[in-house]
Amino acid sequence: MKLYDFKQDDKLNDLRDMMGADSFGNFELFDPQRHLSWQERKALSGQWVNVTSASLHAYGDHTLAYKNSHVFSITEQHFHFSLCDELKKRISQGRLANTQVTLNDSLLQGRMVCEYCLHAVSYQGYDAYRRRHEEYNQRIIKKFKFSDYLQSKYKDAT
Repeated sequence: MKLYDFKQDDKLNDLRDMMGADSFGNFELFDPQRHLSWQERKALSGQWVNVTSASLHAYGDHTLAYKNSHVFSITEQHFHFSLCDELKKRISQGRLANTQVTLNDSLLQGRMVCEYCLHAVSYQGYDAYRRRHEEYNQRIIKKFKFSDYLQSKYKDAT
């Protein structure tokens, strides 16, 4: 069996030229700057880990990420699951140089969800900036369970 040599395909080479790519791409299996190692994943799965807030980013759905994984963060009594306005403000003001993150949602027990996180992901129409819906907003905060959020998120995706 002879494998097809894509490097010799005229159509693909024309596309590569149109894109302005000088050479063929390469694939990096593991980049420690962008991917969690198994040691980091193990630590994050069991406890809170201190990381620089500059290493946090958001996925397209505004959920909070550290390297290549969704994470939770904490500030005082709130937990965060998105890169919300509150976290952005603290980071930009220099009040949050480091933060604690985890993959373990059982560590969220006893903490309230951040209202700005709910706003960032548009959870059930939650709007942190419209105070005339305060009663509705408080009901959402009290009833919020992260597992329900995941179910609704993935139910909508299918």
